[in-house]
Amino acid sequence: MEQQRDLEPEFDRSGRYESGLRSLVKSLRWAFGFLLVCVIGMVIYFFTWGGYFSVEPQQAVIVLRFGKVIGCFESGGHWFFPYPVNRFVRVQTNPQTLNVEFSSPNRSGEPVISLTPGVDNYLLTGDANIVQSSWRVVYRVVNPVKFYTVLSTALQPSENGEMAPDVEVIDADGFAGTRGPQALLSNCLRQAAIQVTAHYQVDGLLASRQGQYNADVRRRFSELVDAADCGIVIEDLTLTRIAPPGITLAAFSQVTAASTTKSTLLEEAKNYQTNVENDTAAQEAEILALASTYRNNLIATLRAETNYFLAINEEYQKRSNRSTVLMALYTAALTEAIQGQEITGDRFVLGSSNRKKQLRVLLSPEPKTTPNEPSKGTGSENE
Repeated sequence: MEQQRDLEPEFDRSGRYESGLRSLVKSLRWAFGFLLVCVIGMVIYFFTWGGYFSVEPQQAVIVLRFGKVIGCFESGGHWFFPYPVNRFVRVQTNPQTLNVEFSSPNRSGEPVISLTPGVDNYLLTGDANIVQSSWRVVYRVVNPVKFYTVLSTALQPSENGEMAPDVEVIDADGFAGTRGPQALLSNCLRQAAIQVTAHYQVDGLLASRQGQYNADVRRRFSELVDAADCGIVIEDLTLTRIAPPGITLAAFSQVTAASTTKSTLLEEAKNYQTNVENDTAAQEAEILALASTYRNNLIATLRAETNYFLAINEEYQKRSNRSTVLMALYTAALTEAIQGQEITGDRFVLGSSNRKKQLRVLLSPEPKTTPNEPSKGTGSENE
């Protein structure tokens, strides 16, 4: 019994450890109170702000409960139990841009002599020529749930207002690549461009049919994206550059220059044809106008002579002494004959060489006047 009592610790009845014990108890109380406040704060946060989220403009928020989609919100504020019960995934719905190139990875600026299949990107045309091109895609997410569940996107697809990079994966054969929306769109565009380019000739792609080529690639690209049913719609596809390989660029430039010269000459020929046709039409109109004027003048002259003849004939039929009318006609004919003869001073020579000639002298001739001045004086003729 005494041995067991010796083994038990002796209780301190002097009180020298009492202050330390009180400090320890006080500290434990403070620690317990702090932990209690933290727990209460976490509980309050869990049931209030911890599960609240607000949807920003041009974004959609998908709510996952234990990995299952329970809702998708595109506006307003909402509250759900926070993680680990629910997880909130933000997806950008504003237009996004993706650049795809069919060109050589050589960036030294020197043309590549040969292209390696599987390494260098290029397109084959329908006439067995090679072209390289660059494209700019503008797409938008219209169904965030399909976008997130169908594609292998990142855990948070939204990153600083843009789509997050694709997920890097390594397959069973050790091939490293990416999976995600950018990879899907890039592969769909490459497939569409390869299929459509095979139906075009190289001269049409480099010159006259680029617009139609761009439209055909866009239509085929949209069909492939719609078939993927991934919640993405293509808003625009632009062909930013298309050219032959650098080693053949000089030869294609000569062909393009020749084609440009041909087009210029054809345009000049068309302009010359148009000018000649216009001049010919103007000359034709002028000739027709002159002919019409001459016709009208001739008809007017004939009508005047007809009226004059009818008037003389009527006068001749009325008068009993027809010699007066005949004398008037004789005088008019004589005056017309004198106007066509050679004039020497005031003398007129009438008659032909085989008949007798008459010399007539004009007495008291009228003074010469200018065209704007009226004539003065009177004149008479005597044989």
